[in-house]
Amino acid sequence: MKAILEFNLPEDNQEYLTIIKANDMANFIFELVYNTKKGLINQLNDSIASEFKQEGIEIVFEKIDELLEKHKIDIDELIY
Repeated sequence: MKAILEFNLPEDNQEYLTIIKANDMANFIFELVYNTKKGLINQLNDSIASEFKQEGIEIVFEKIDELLEKHKIDIDELIY
């Protein structure tokens, strides 16, 4: 199966850039969702303040997950 995308440049430049950068965007989302959270939590030390920081990280990433779901973005479908 083939898919051919056609753009009228320069009029369709924004749509063209969105398509050609889609893989970069998918890789960014993957890095954010799977690696950034782990990295931030691993940087925390075992102090009481760290528990609050970890809770904050959890809240932020729950929101990111909500937004991905809202926009029907399944990162596992995008990364190969």
